[in-house]
Amino acid sequence: MSDSSTEGRLLQRGRVLEGITLSWNVVGIVVLAIAAIGARSVALPGFGLDSLIEIGASTVVLWELAESGVNRQQRALQLIGTAFVALALTSPSSLRSSSLLATTPGTARSVSLGQR
Repeated sequence: MSDSSTEGRLLQRGRVLEGITLSWNVVGIVVLAIAAIGARSVALPGFGLDSLIEIGASTVVLWELAESGVNRQQRALQLIGTAFVALALTSPSSLRSSSLLATTPGTARSVSLGQR
C-alpha cells in the first residue's frame, strides 16, 4: 500500500472520529441545557461552557484536517491551545461562582432531587 493511500485513509478516519466527537459534544450541551433549566442548577452551565470550548476545538481540528500545510497546522495548534487555556481559566471561575451562588442565602433550592 502506498503512503498516500495510507495517509488518505488515516485522514478520513480522523475526520470521522472528530465528527463523532463534535456530535457527542453538541448532544451533550443540549442535554446539559435542558437539565440545567429543569434542575435550576448553578453548576451545570459551567459544564456547558466546557462543552462549548470543546466544540470550538473540534471544529478547528476538522478545519485543520480538511487541508494540509504547515501554516494551517500551526494556526490550528494555536487555536486549540487557546481553547484549552480558556477551558482551564473558565472551569475554576465557574466553580467559584457556582459555589458562591449555592451558599448565598435565598439562592439555594429548598428541595433536592432526593427529597421529592
